[in-house]
Amino acid sequence: MSLKSTLKSRAAVPAPSGNSGSDFQKLHDDFVAYLYADHGTFYNENVKKLEDGTGSKREMFAYGLIALNCVYMILGSWAEFMCNLIGVAYPAYVSVKAIRTVGTDDDTVWLMYWTVFGAFSIIDFFAMAIMSYFPIYWVAKAAFLLYLYLPQTHGSHVIYHSIIDPLVAHMEKSLSGKLPPKQVGSVGPPPPVAAAPALDENNNVMKPPQ
Repeated sequence: MSLKSTLKSRAAVPAPSGNSGSDFQKLHDDFVAYLYADHGTFYNENVKKLEDGTGSKREMFAYGLIALNCVYMILGSWAEFMCNLIGVAYPAYVSVKAIRTVGTDDDTVWLMYWTVFGAFSIIDFFAMAIMSYFPIYWVAKAAFLLYLYLPQTHGSHVIYHSIIDPLVAHMEKSLSGKLPPKQVGSVGPPPPVAAAPALDENNNVMKPPQ
C-alpha cells in the first residue's frame, strides 16, 4: 500500500460521532446482540441449557467471565500474556483479512492501530514498577487495547491523529529543520483530520451503496 493511497483513504472516510457515551452504549448493545446471535448448534443448545438450569441470562455469565479475567490479570502470573493476547490475536487476524482485500481503507485502519499499539507498548518496560503503585495495570491496558480497535470506539484513529502523527511531525521538523512535505496540489491550511471508516460487524470497511 502506497503513501498516496493511504492519504486518499484518510480523506474519504466519515467523521466519528465524538460522543463517547453513545459509543460505549452501542458497544454494550452490540455485545449483548452478539451473545444472542446464532453461533451454531453447540453454542445455542448449551447456552440455552445453562440459562434454563440457572435462571440467569447469558450476558450475566459473560460479565462473570470478564470479571474473572480481570481478577486474573491483577493476580495471575500470565497477566501480561493474557493482556497482549487481547491486543494481538484478533487485530492480527483482521489485519490479514485487510491485506487480502483490494481496497486500502481497511489497511489504513489497522496500520494506525499497530502504530499506536507499538508506541504504547514501550510503557510495558516499566510495567513492574508501575504495578507496585497501580496493580490493575494489565487490566487497564487490556481495556485500552479494546478501545483502540473496536469499531464502536475507533480509539486508535483518535490517538494516532491527536498524539502520534503530531509527535512524528515535530520530530521530523527537529531533525530536518522542516515539516514533512505536503501533498502535491495542496494549498492553504492543512485539511481537517480524516475520520475513521465505517466498519461492519466483521471489522471490514463498509462500501458505500451503489
